[in-house]
Amino acid sequence: MGRALQGTRGAIAFMTLLPLGGSLNAVSLVVIPLTGLIVGAAALAGFWLGDRSGSTLIGAVVALTVDAALTRGLHYDAVADTADGLAGFVTRERRLAIMDEPTVGAFAVLALVVVVAVRISSLSSITFPAYLIGFFVLSRAVMALVMMCFPLAKETSMAQIFASQRRLWIIGTLVAEVLIATGVLAILVTPLVMVAVVFGVGCGVGVLALSMQRLAGITGDVVGAVGLVAESGMLLAAAVLRVHG
Repeated sequence: MGRALQGTRGAIAFMTLLPLGGSLNAVSLVVIPLTGLIVGAAALAGFWLGDRSGSTLIGAVVALTVDAALTRGLHYDAVADTADGLAGFVTRERRLAIMDEPTVGAFAVLALVVVVAVRISSLSSITFPAYLIGFFVLSRAVMALVMMCFPLAKETSMAQIFASQRRLWIIGTLVAEVLIATGVLAILVTPLVMVAVVFGVGCGVGVLALSMQRLAGITGDVVGAVGLVAESGMLLAAAVLRVHG
């Protein structure tokens, strides 16, 4: 029980700015998707407050700000670093070095602009129905599964902390969480939402495939980028399909 509590607190503290302490262990991996409930609910509350101004655009901006603040911008930083590292024509070693540098380049700026634009336009279009919290859960489940199933590009990566905990029961639990979340969305909202989930996951897989091709593995930044791109893809598809819930 103590290990489970420490792992739960550690996962929440790692994925958000909530100072809960704890430690990262195998339990943390199966809790990571559930941190999406916290971030998604907070973003939903932010949208509701911003929307009181009479503008869904302001609501979307507030929701995104809450999301970025609560996660310490961790995944946005990952998108920037991954874009700089995977773009361009340089060696594998140089790509990894670029991703470790504190500065950002043109590819990072472009990637962040696209992601932020997609998220704000999507949220303002579908006015952040509560079911979107499920997308936050699924994106984090994708992150955890990536850390469980793919080799590391370097041993000093942040993902190494979790990769060292690889167990079949963890992968099975994560897959079960994905199936439950998608099933709940399909039943409570509409089966059409599955199209948004598949599209979003496909976008994340695209980033993962590029990383495997150019780095022969993953890093902590790649994991964060896969998750945020997948989540943004789900939001975009839901907006295009007008899945209001």
